[in-house]
Amino acid sequence: MSQLWPVALVQFQVSPEPQVNRQQVRHWLEQAMTQAGTSSSPKLLMLPEVWNSPYQAERFAEFAEPIPELGADLRDGPSDSLKVVADFAVSHRVSVIAGSIPECSSDGRIFNTATVISPAGCLLAKHRKMHLFDVDIPGGIHFHESDSLTAGDQITVLSGVGDPLASGAATPPNLGLQICYDIRFPELALLMQQQLSCDVIACPAGFSTTTGPLHWHLVMRARAVDTQSFVLACCSARPPQDSGDYPSYGHSLVVDPWGHIVAEAGIGEEVVHTELDLDQIAAARAAIPTSRQRRGDVYRLEPSA
Repeated sequence: MSQLWPVALVQFQVSPEPQVNRQQVRHWLEQAMTQAGTSSSPKLLMLPEVWNSPYQAERFAEFAEPIPELGADLRDGPSDSLKVVADFAVSHRVSVIAGSIPECSSDGRIFNTATVISPAGCLLAKHRKMHLFDVDIPGGIHFHESDSLTAGDQITVLSGVGDPLASGAATPPNLGLQICYDIRFPELALLMQQQLSCDVIACPAGFSTTTGPLHWHLVMRARAVDTQSFVLACCSARPPQDSGDYPSYGHSLVVDPWGHIVAEAGIGEEVVHTELDLDQIAAARAAIPTSRQRRGDVYRLEPSA
């Protein structure tokens, strides 16, 4: 069985109109299937952070949708946005990391929630952003997600047992989910790898033109090296400079377990195609065996009780 996993990251510009975003996401997912840059069409596709809503804390509640429990058939609702993605997944028999959308819970709280959808249109994984983006950078960006969002409290790694993502790999990888600001906290990535055997970290993100030039490539490469895993980071496309919209950095990218950037977008709307050579995970971990050389007698990471 092949250990090459064709993937596509979909970078498009978000609109303030929900129906436009749903049309756009279907269009760009279709583009990813018809314009594959590799020898094979993608088996896994990925969307950006908060792709169904303007990235404005005060508007998240307006665009929030309910997300059901794991195993639900998303074609049956209740999320109109995820229904579009699930319909696409079923029609093309592919898996989709459906970026993130604002989620309204049954008790009225709003979360920034990422999901993974199977080729059967079912909800495989659900991650609520754990670290809320509350920053004040002089001369740069001011943003407080906690003005409207509640932080999640669960580490999310989807087991590869049974190949739920239909990767076709001889050893299907374990897929971890983070959302944007989560990636800045190395303890989270290390726990995902050390205790939950994560092999691929998917991070829908919305780095800005303030934080992106400083840290986007640096942080994504660092987490790949820390965990000796692939990192998939998908951002929305950059809007026109005078639009007043959130200034997304773009540059969606894929990093391999050695820290190499193997594929990267520019700032506009486009699809990034590549193949993950899953054999590189074991190769990197065997060559530089940090997992076996940690000093557990001196220090260790532990999840909270």
